[in-house]
Formats: sequence, C-alpha cells, structure tokens
Amino acid sequence: MTTNNIVVCKHCLLKINKNAAIKEEIDGETVYFCCAGCKNVYHILKEGGFESFYEKRKNYKPGPPPEVTVTEDLFIEDIKELDDEYEIELLLTNIRCASCIWLIEKYLQKLSGITYIRVNYATHKAKIRWKKEKTTLREIINKIQSIGYCPLPASHTSTDNILANEKKDYFYRFSIAAFFTMQIMIYSFALYAGYFQGIDPELKHLFQIIVWILATPVVFYSGWPFMKNTLLFLKQRKFNMDTLVFLSSFTAYVYSVIAIFNGKEVYFDTSSMIITLILLGRFIELDAKAKATRELSLLYSLQPKQIKLLNNFNLKDYLAGKIKPVITPLSNVTINSYIEVHPGETIPVDGKLISGETEVDESMLTGEALPVKKGDGTHVFAGTINLNSRIVIKATVHPKETVLSKIIDAVQQAQQSKIHIQTLAEKVIGIFVPAILLISFSTFIFWYYTYGATLTALMNAISVLAIACPCALGLATPLAILVAISNATKNGIIIKNGQILELLPKSKHFYFDKTGTLTIGKPEIIKIIPFGISEEDVLKYAASVERLSSHVLAKAVTSAYTGEFINIVKSKELPGKGVEASDGTNLYYVGNLNLMKEKNIHIDSTVLEIFEKYAKEGYLTIFVAKNDDILGLILLSDKIKQSASSVIKFLLAQKKKITVITGDNYFSAAKIVKTLGLNVNLITDITPLDKAKIIKHSKEMKELPAMIGDGINDAPALKEADISIAMGKGTDIAIESSDAVLLNSDIKLLIYFHKLSQKTMNIIKGNLFWAFSYNIIAIPLAVSGKIHPIISAASMSISSLFVVFNSLRIKLLKADTRVDKESTHS
Repeated sequence: MTTNNIVVCKHCLLKINKNAAIKEEIDGETVYFCCAGCKNVYHILKEGGFESFYEKRKNYKPGPPPEVTVTEDLFIEDIKELDDEYEIELLLTNIRCASCIWLIEKYLQKLSGITYIRVNYATHKAKIRWKKEKTTLREIINKIQSIGYCPLPASHTSTDNILANEKKDYFYRFSIAAFFTMQIMIYSFALYAGYFQGIDPELKHLFQIIVWILATPVVFYSGWPFMKNTLLFLKQRKFNMDTLVFLSSFTAYVYSVIAIFNGKEVYFDTSSMIITLILLGRFIELDAKAKATRELSLLYSLQPKQIKLLNNFNLKDYLAGKIKPVITPLSNVTINSYIEVHPGETIPVDGKLISGETEVDESMLTGEALPVKKGDGTHVFAGTINLNSRIVIKATVHPKETVLSKIIDAVQQAQQSKIHIQTLAEKVIGIFVPAILLISFSTFIFWYYTYGATLTALMNAISVLAIACPCALGLATPLAILVAISNATKNGIIIKNGQILELLPKSKHFYFDKTGTLTIGKPEIIKIIPFGISEEDVLKYAASVERLSSHVLAKAVTSAYTGEFINIVKSKELPGKGVEASDGTNLYYVGNLNLMKEKNIHIDSTVLEIFEKYAKEGYLTIFVAKNDDILGLILLSDKIKQSASSVIKFLLAQKKKITVITGDNYFSAAKIVKTLGLNVNLITDITPLDKAKIIKHSKEMKELPAMIGDGINDAPALKEADISIAMGKGTDIAIESSDAVLLNSDIKLLIYFHKLSQKTMNIIKGNLFWAFSYNIIAIPLAVSGKIHPIISAASMSISSLFVVFNSLRIKLLKADTRVDKESTHS
C-alpha cells in the first residue's frame, strides 16, 4: 500500500505522508491510518466482526470520519469539590430510550473511581461523582463519547434547548417518513388488491420497484437514529429500544428486497410504517418532556445574563451623575458589587438596596401577588422584578449563591433523585431488550419449523420486535416525578428530595413546630414588667442582647426598640433557651425559665408568681437578667394562622396522628391548641435535641414521621425526620435541613402538597401497571401471530404515549394560591 513516501489509510483510503501516518502492526501486516478517528473506527468494525465491510465497499469516496471534540474547559464551572471527590452535572444528547440510561450508568460504573452515576430519563441530565485520585473528567467525557452520547455543560445548556433540538430533528425525519409512507401505501393497496384479484406481472414488478425506491429514504434517513444507536450499542455488546425498532424495520426491508427478485410479495409498507409510527410517538413524547421541564427553564431565565455594574461606587458622586453604569456579564459580579436596576428590569442578584425606593414583584419567590415596598437597607432577591423607579443594590452574595440559584439547585437535585418504586422497573429494563430478541428469534424458529411458512414466521418475529415497549417502563416514574416537581415549583413549593413524594402519603404521624409554623411567627410585645429599673431599660438590655439572633421572639423584641443599643462584645445563642451575652464587664441573659435555672439566676417568689400567672394565661414570657439579677419580664403573644385549622382537619381526615411539638411552656402552647379546637397531641418545654429524640422514637415505631418547622431549634428534628418540610421564611439552617420548602410560609400549601404526592404516586403505579400489563398481554399476542407488524408498531407508540399523557395529568392539580393575610407577615 506504499508508493515512495505516500501511504493509504486502511479505513478511509485517504493518501497521506508516511511520516505523518499512524503506523500499526495488525495480524502480521503493517497498516497505516490518517488519524485516530479512522484507527478507532477500524478497530470497532474489526472487533465487531464487520471487517468484511472493506471488501464489499464500492465507489468509496476517500476521507476520514468526522470528529466531534468536547473540550474539558467547558465544564470547569460545573465541577463541585467534595471531601475526596468531585461532582458534576452534565447534559447528554442522543438519549433515545430507557435502555440508553441503563447502558450509560452500567458502562460508567465500570470506570475506576466512579462512586455515583445517575441519569434522569426525563431531563437527560447525568450527575456523576468520582474519586480525585482514581480518574479524571477527561476520561469520563471520553467514555461517554465512545458509546455515542455527547456530554454538554449543564450550566450553559438547558434541557429545554436539548429537547427542542431533538424535537426539530425528529420532526424533519418524521415529515420525510410520513410523506414517503403515504406514497408507499397507495402502491401497496394496489399490490394487495392485485394479490386477491390479479395484476399484470410487469405492472406488479414496476410497483414493487417504486415502493422499494420510496421506502429507502424512510429506512436509511428517517430510520438513521435507530440504525446508528443499534450499531453503537452492538459495539458494547448491549441492546436498547432502538435495536428492536431497527431490526423489525430493516428485516422487513431486506426481506422485501430479496422478494422482488424471487417473485414474492413485498412488505416495504411494514418497514416504513414501523419507523413512521415510532418517530411520531417519539416526537409527541419529546414535546411532553419539554412541557414538563418548562418550569425549571423559566427559573433559569429569571436571572439576567447582563447587568449594569457601577465601578468605584460612591453614593454622592452617583447622585451627582458622575458615575455611569457599565453593561457587563453577570459572572463579573462579586460580593459588594454595586448594580443599577431600572424599572421593569429583573434584579440580578441578592443584595441590599442602597439608593432609591421602589416596589418589587416577588411573586416568583413567595407566591404573593401584591408588590412589596423596598427602601434603603431592605433586602432584594435575584429573579424578582423592580416595578417603579431606578435603584442601586449592593450584592451580598455571589450570583451562584442567590436564593434563586439555591431553588434551581434544589429542583435539579429532586429531579435526579430516584424513588424506591423505580428500582423494579429499572431491573426489568436491564434484561428486557435481550429477552425480547430471544423471544423474537424463538418465534421465528417455532413458526418456521412447525408450519414451514418463512413469511409467516418472519412477520410474527417482526411483530414481537415492534410491539415490545421498554420505553413505557422507563418513563413511568421519572416523567411523573418531573411533572410533579415542576407543578410544585410553580405553586410555591421547592422539592429538594423527590423521595418525599413517595413518603409523604405514607406518613402516619405529623409533627408541627408552633411558632412560625402554626402561628404567624410575628409575636408582639403585650407588656413589659420591670423590677427595679424602667420598662425602657428592660427593653434596651433585651434588644441589645437579642439583636444578632434570628429567632422570631428575638426579632419581636428588637423591632420594638428604637433607641441606642448597649455595646455587646460577645454573644452566644442557646437553641431552645435564649441568648447569653457580655459587654466585657457584665453578663446578660435573655430567654426562658430553663435558661435562668441553668445559669443559676436567683428568681424570688414574687417574680415567679407573676411569671406563672401570665404563663397560665398563655403568654410567651421572656426573662431579662443581668449577672445574677432579674431585671424584668417581657410578655409576648402570637396569633394562629387562619389556615392552620383547615390543614389539621385535612390531615386528621387522612387518618394521620398530629402532634404540636414546641420549646414553649405548656400554657402558651395549650392556648394555641385550644384555638384550633381539634384533637391533637401536645409536647412542650423541650430542647431541640429532645425534639430530635421524639422524632427518632417515632421512626423506630415505623410511623414515617413528618416534621414541619421553621427555626434553628427545628433543624435537628428536621434532619432526623423521614419527611421534613420547612417554612420559606424560616432560618437558613432549617431550610437546608429539609426535604421541601413552602416558599411563602403558608401552611395551607401542605394540603396541596399532600394531594400532589398522592396523585403522583397513584399515577406512577398506574403507569407501571399499564407498562407491565401491556407487555405481558401484547407480546404473547405477537408471538401467536394475532397482530400484524404495523399494528404492533402503532401499539408500541400508543403504549408510551399513554404513560406520557397519564403523567401530564398531574398538571391538572391546582393549589389554592390565595395567601392568608396573617401568613404574609415576616
């Protein structure tokens, strides 16, 4: 193959310089390749037993195969560093069915260092973790590409765009297939009529040639995705749904070509109709997936890509018009950056308002339709809309750490989670396609050797391939979960763990924190009782100590004081008890009776009598102490949320046990429970760790406890519970510890959430029942010869579409979005 210094590539026949070629010894022969791509393709064909391709090809135009290179740099921003691992989320193209998911997961698990791999069929996103020292991102990308899937950075590409591109491709291929198939059916009807009534042999042969010509673009253009994926899977000695589609269509096509030259009947209509119907089903399926992912895409679109940055900001110069904004990408924003936002624009990052007054539409965050007034020093959030006037905000977090970003991360995490019922379907999918291939082959052998009818045996075998539907099994769970999460997000519930949808309806015992959950969470000072000092001084000491605390009682005390604070140099919050602080000379304590006892603060009988009197009346009572002396008592009262009673009634009607669990005293909590007027349990005067112990005991009793809370003191219990739900206006630690967040803190959403979970699980069970039942009934019918291959292909598409449209029914469930007035206070 050598002429002077010129050699020919073994694969593509391209002439190249010998010194620049890749040289390799294969079976005792020296061969050359122009590039690594040709070398890899040659070895794939050789190892797969397709080496005869080189002997059979004619009129081959020299040239190497096209290569698509995905650089590692694209993914740098998406890599998360854990303890001894890295984690990344990728978008994968070319995923066709549930078997693709199975192959990718199984194939990557064999790579040394991979500790976790999960691919979501509904969103085509893969979450991968790997050991730092065992493998690299480059190796992972290469592995994915080697089996025919292209990884893309999730941060730069939305699932919506991927699905839109795939929809467009399917539309073109379906359009071509539908056009030619319609023409094929016209001639096929004439051939079928001639079969029964007689037809001129020359005319019959002409019609057969015409349908052959018409079927060829359907099989080799419209059916190319099925053919390509089948060959890629064969390389890995695996099979997927595309294998069934390709084999059924291609077998009918090849048989028909042979039949033309043997004077027998042709079945090009079967070959083309199978592809046309499957493409139609895939197109509708992708459209449904796109609709289901639209809520997450809308969340992505809320954060603007460009901002008006104010460099070297000085308020005086800015107001004098000396500082002009510079339009720059959002990625250039850092903490303490100053950003100008005009009326009608979306606020790009969480921050504090520095200049101007306006109203902001926060409906995307809280569900509240009414605009919120914002002035100097108030906080604003990314994704909300500035309505009235030009403002300047100071970024308080990085753009990737905004509340909106955390919501998007939580929704993505929930979409990736796998519920227990899904494992059954995935086990079946792993063996489904090989089993169908075996059944199809056995069907052909049975019919051929029993009845000696080659055509009948072939058509029945094709029917088995065309009617089997692993896609319905693969879609049954993830699509329903995706629709449910999207619907919940739209209605103000952020689901962080998809398993909560499975567990919530099963929970037997619901535990509610009191303050901020069942009550408004905005206690008001009713009375201050001083001992030896003025009421103003009691409030001053209490507010100075409490001003760094995030507890709702601390906020109530601090907001009521408008004077100067004393200088506190050290402060320590004691969850469930109060706050201890120091001004460098004196110690101050603000909290409940347990805190006073723990610190050995002397409480005389008069103070104790006053405390007990108001405690029995249901008031929240705070002690204020300096060193060893009680300075005064602060009495507060909270109001119950309007919707709390309806939520408890709903859960009781669902046969759930209800317990109100709080660190407040018995009388204060009993007053709230009495207001509810319902039969609920009450546990009071407990610490956060005691709450967690109670939840743990409930777990041991197999009650699947659900904890609903909002404060730091709820975090241990939320973490311990099987199901944890936090109020959106609660503390960060409570929200981080939860499986789901009610964004506007409206407890009424719990009714919708429970109904959503019930409906989702019912639909998933219905999907799985249909998918299993369909295959159990349809496959034997195909084996017995009762179904024509065209009907089989139509049935397979209808089976998948049933699961798709059944899952979309979840979107019909609506939440009552009217927000209780009391629950809008924060």
